[in-house]
Amino acid sequence: MHPASVILLLALILGLPSHGYCLDEIKILPGSSDKDRRQAYPNAVLIRILEVTRDSDGPYRITLSHLRMTQKRALSELVSGEHVNVIVVATCRELEDKALPIRIPVLRGLLSYRLLLINGRNLDKFKCVDSLEALKRLKGGSGMQWTITKIFRHNGFALVTGNNYEGLFCMLDFGRFDYFSRGVNEIFEELQLRKKCIPDLCIEPNLALYCPMPCYFFVSPAYPKLADRIRRGMEIISANGELDALFQKHFGTHIARARLKERTVFKIDNPLLSDETPLDRPELWFTP
Repeated sequence: MHPASVILLLALILGLPSHGYCLDEIKILPGSSDKDRRQAYPNAVLIRILEVTRDSDGPYRITLSHLRMTQKRALSELVSGEHVNVIVVATCRELEDKALPIRIPVLRGLLSYRLLLINGRNLDKFKCVDSLEALKRLKGGSGMQWTITKIFRHNGFALVTGNNYEGLFCMLDFGRFDYFSRGVNEIFEELQLRKKCIPDLCIEPNLALYCPMPCYFFVSPAYPKLADRIRRGMEIISANGELDALFQKHFGTHIARARLKERTVFKIDNPLLSDETPLDRPELWFTP
């Protein structure tokens, strides 16, 4: 069984209603494709949040939508709360104005550290990349509606965009662009799941990007009590060490494989962060 399915099955079992409480219904989205495993960790975090607040807030039920949506549509649906009322996504001021942000980085900022997925046939192109400006002269691939795409454009990167998650890996294989930047939390499993179909995919061995880009839980404005529950639960599991334990369980091996201290790391600016980003709370952030 898919790990995310196991997590959701446990949520349905653990969240069965009991006497005296109203049931909190949490409506979440599936991955962008059958090979998209990125939701397994945030779903595990969400379940711990709901469990540590069970005594104070009561039972819950997690419903997985059957709909796959572009990011633009998902954000629109989040505002209404009809089909989805909780998402995890990289933050920006516009989204924080439209929905209810829980300003504790779910991924502890790991998405900020980005490696380059490339076509192995083009590895020699990257041997000459000794500066950020040299990297910008190559073509990057990115999702049309993604927050990172806006950040790259602000910083002057040459980009080719696509509107289909799986399609971006194929575009890289076909040579439409030179690299596809992926978070340390994403890239290793993405490569493993596609290596048989796209054998030339590989990870560039010497470079990385850093851009401060926290991912938050965002809750529909139609569900303010649920937002308060998730906010309190995040503070609890952050303080008691459970969030870090989940983080290490899911990503400890990825972090070791990334060898961030051995890479040349190019830093880029994120103009989309709000003034309320908790950069003054170092305990919330991963550092290599």
